[in-house]
Amino acid sequence: MKAFRGVVKSVMMALGCGLIAPCNAQVYPSTGTAWVLPGHWEAPLTTAALDTAEDVKQWEAQHADLVFGSMRDPSINRQMITIGYMYSQKLDCKPSKPSAWLSAAAKEAGVEFEDLYLHFANDTLLAAPKLSQGVDYLLQGQPLHQILLRDGNYATARYPLMIQPDDELILISSYPFDTLNIQAGVAPQVMQGIPAYRFSSPITETQANAVTSVKQNSGLKRSSGLARWQSVHADWQQQQGYWQGKLELNHPWRSSHASIDGRAINTGLASLQQGLQVWMVKLSWKVATKLDSVGFQPWLKQQQGALMIPGWDSANDINQDGYVSDSEFSTRKNQTASARFRHQARLIPAGHMWPGTCWYRVNFGNPKLNALHADWYAYDWQQQGLTGAYNDDMAKLLGNNQFVVNQGGLISELNTVAGGSEISRHYAEQMAAFLALVKQKTQTRWLAANISELNLWHYQGWPASLRHVMDVWLREHYLTPAMGLNRLYRYWDNFALAQQKDKSLIMASMKGGRSQRVPLLPAAWHQDITTGLALYYLFNLPQQTYYHSWNSSFYYGSGNTDEANWYRQGVPKNWAYQPSEMLAVDIGEPVPPPKGYRVVYWRDEFAGKTHTVKTTSSQFNGIAVTPANWFWLYRSGWGSNFPRHGVIARQYSQGLVLYRAMDEANNVSFTQTDPLRVSLPGDYQRVLADGTLGEAVRYIELSGYEGVVLKKAE
Repeated sequence: MKAFRGVVKSVMMALGCGLIAPCNAQVYPSTGTAWVLPGHWEAPLTTAALDTAEDVKQWEAQHADLVFGSMRDPSINRQMITIGYMYSQKLDCKPSKPSAWLSAAAKEAGVEFEDLYLHFANDTLLAAPKLSQGVDYLLQGQPLHQILLRDGNYATARYPLMIQPDDELILISSYPFDTLNIQAGVAPQVMQGIPAYRFSSPITETQANAVTSVKQNSGLKRSSGLARWQSVHADWQQQQGYWQGKLELNHPWRSSHASIDGRAINTGLASLQQGLQVWMVKLSWKVATKLDSVGFQPWLKQQQGALMIPGWDSANDINQDGYVSDSEFSTRKNQTASARFRHQARLIPAGHMWPGTCWYRVNFGNPKLNALHADWYAYDWQQQGLTGAYNDDMAKLLGNNQFVVNQGGLISELNTVAGGSEISRHYAEQMAAFLALVKQKTQTRWLAANISELNLWHYQGWPASLRHVMDVWLREHYLTPAMGLNRLYRYWDNFALAQQKDKSLIMASMKGGRSQRVPLLPAAWHQDITTGLALYYLFNLPQQTYYHSWNSSFYYGSGNTDEANWYRQGVPKNWAYQPSEMLAVDIGEPVPPPKGYRVVYWRDEFAGKTHTVKTTSSQFNGIAVTPANWFWLYRSGWGSNFPRHGVIARQYSQGLVLYRAMDEANNVSFTQTDPLRVSLPGDYQRVLADGTLGEAVRYIELSGYEGVVLKKAE
């Protein structure tokens, strides 16, 4: 264990800024700044300030303190607070780097990798009105990789393919299978890949930790590949347009690394290079034939607006070899579970995945695999130079926003039906324990979650343990130019998170702003950005909040603008959207309101009752909050604490920020209303878009849904 602790320490030392060492000084004087998912840098086309894609990347590295994502360069990542991406509650159906690393690690540790997934215990019909194309990998029975072996050389098989008598085709699968579907003139002979690696018994969690500590320090060792190819009988039946062959495979069929006799069976597939454990067969033909396609028999069934996933019951596998044979299937004890292999029962959030993706839900209930899973993040962060990571979609777990069960739905590992609030909450508690383990292994203080405007004190799916394990919150598209007063009244939770010593990245989006109505007008874009910065300064808490300005879309990156997202094409997006010159103006830190002004109130509902409290308060309905100290510079009427129209202000030690709005959001007529002249509590200079200061004034005019930043006149 002493050696293991030394390895973990070396991993922590290699991780990025802010983990155990101080970061560089803050870029701008009055707040921290951030990027969200930078990347895909391009050479600017219409600005002389930056010449190359590398110039853009270096500019970004010098103009933000925090990155949600990665700068794609470990040395740059380590100079910043770089919070990489994680989605700990899923693994991809088509294995990617995490799946490959974890499958190899589990194999080395003698741990059953399949236990890392959740499984349905009975045949389950899930509502799936729109199924992602990524599920085609399973629905079409696509091999992970196909290699043509001709004259001793490997080549990726591409169809149609003219097969010669001496050719061999190696099919590599990320899961075991028992049936092949082949479009060819003649059915092939089949050989099964028999792995050389065997385990006599599982090892302890401590031994597993010791194994993974070696991987963290020096990379994964490759487990043994194939010992030999073994002929198997295939019962070929000619179907309409193709051959279908049921294989009499040797079971239990163990996975192996894709190699034989020291030679890698690969033509460049990254997941195989990273150690993915796979199942392989080799096909050969005695005569020449044309081969149009090869695949596996799918087990998922897509119905109209639904997806059927078979359930797995180990009681049906009488000889416990991991496969329910035809004879076992015909006499199976549990007729409601029809999976032949356990992997076929993995949970898929059908109909609730991003376009082009396919996901399995992860099991957080296995301590040994949790340890390996946490080690993966320590290893990955070390390689990338990350400080921590943010976990996406944390409100999407096992509830009905992911699983709408029409039939079945019982989860083996949790003994509860998917789609309910209670199981989602229980799963969230397991996830919180896992994330705490990640923090323990990495010693990070930068574990983050994307919650947008979700108020965690209102969301019952989040237990307190999941809220407390997080350090940083991404408030995606949290602020918009025409958001209105009613939304501001209920955004107290940002100050409650701050009182817990948490940090937040607050995004100011241009959604609904003037730039969307007059996209060719430069002044419209600059006013939206200025209003966004003023809104952000209403929430700014030095050392706890970070500012990011973005357009109206959810597509992030560092590429150039086009006609849809800026008034001029070919400008680097982050360079265009960040008001660097305005941020460089020091307005100091937030201070209490000046005397003589009415304070703005928070308003929200708890248990069906409306509660209100001043924004200068340190408690809201028993919840500790950091005072926001907002006050009214102008308001329509004095009979209510929540006027229909007003100008909200926040005082800074060297400045003042204002936002004029009505209670309703996105009211076009209010955007076009006449400017309102309001008096200021002293002499101030307007901070213009180029960072210059206007004349010192004691009043200012504001249009509808407009925000301004003011510098105290000296």
